[in-house]
Amino acid sequence: MGWQRLLVLGLGLSLMLGGCPRPSLNPEEESTLPRMITVENAGWEMPETEIKASQPRRVVFALKDTYDPETGEHGDLYQAQVWAGAVAAGEDFGVTVELLPNQCHTCAEDQIRAIANRIEAGDVDGLVVMVTDSVRLANVIERAIAQGIPVIAMDTPVNSDQLVSFIVFDNVAGGKLMGEWVVEQLGGKGNVLLLNGALAQQNALDRQQGFLMGLNTGNIDILETQTGEWSEEKAEEITTDWLARFPDVDAIVAANYAMAQGASNAAVKAGRREEILITGFDAMPPVMEALKAGAIDATINQMPDFQARLSLQLLLRHLENGEDFPDRIFLPRIHLIDRTNVEDLALPAGN
Repeated sequence: MGWQRLLVLGLGLSLMLGGCPRPSLNPEEESTLPRMITVENAGWEMPETEIKASQPRRVVFALKDTYDPETGEHGDLYQAQVWAGAVAAGEDFGVTVELLPNQCHTCAEDQIRAIANRIEAGDVDGLVVMVTDSVRLANVIERAIAQGIPVIAMDTPVNSDQLVSFIVFDNVAGGKLMGEWVVEQLGGKGNVLLLNGALAQQNALDRQQGFLMGLNTGNIDILETQTGEWSEEKAEEITTDWLARFPDVDAIVAANYAMAQGASNAAVKAGRREEILITGFDAMPPVMEALKAGAIDATINQMPDFQARLSLQLLLRHLENGEDFPDRIFLPRIHLIDRTNVEDLALPAGN
């Protein structure tokens, strides 16, 4: 199966939901912004075909958040889609994939211990890691590499030059696209609040940079920025305080789906949801439901299942053939989803 086909399938699997979206602030104006942009990887092209393992291989996926083996529930829906993509890819490639969960999304020391213990236990051919801290995890990652375990980072970078590669959504470009969309919806001017992710993680910094770049294309007054640490509850608490202090708010830009939902909850309780644009990042099923129901107004699809698949395929190519890759590989597509295209993008699997 080709990578373009997989990209379409990944998008469709992320967006199979229904509902009626709330109109934007400018319902009569058709957007001039692209809803999908392409990202180039200079000097490297996506392989046209996938390979399978020629011998038994075990790859550990060290993710950021919790997992309950009794219920099968993940503490974070983004991680759940990453793991679903890893499981499907492992079956297709003939690779055994093993989940290594963490205690919380920002628990760096717990993740360091978990990876160190798993390396010591042995029987690991490769490691795909989503780190909780780009700097603090570098040492244990390099210890794994020194023991002959190749490592690919995905989603969040590791401060190391010894990785096979770093597979990542272009968070700066995605954030910029969202910031530009907000400027367009507000008619070029307005008051905006920013909910950032955990700023010890580079992807949060990159999204913040992108948001600011996009918002700076208009006459936007950024009233305040705070970090919601990726948490719905913390974002709701912050937004509740904001809405008590700022009488004139036009938009709240959140760096992930959970914080967007938290901001929406607070706006609804304050009776101000209809006057404020709220945007997220990620196309998790609850976010798509929220978008179609009008709880949020736009989001960016990162295709976490495809990130996992690409990470495993490239790691397998390195193990099987010794293939080398660029230090950083961006996913080739960025999709912004709002009321104008949410139904068009809700593709059933196989289309």
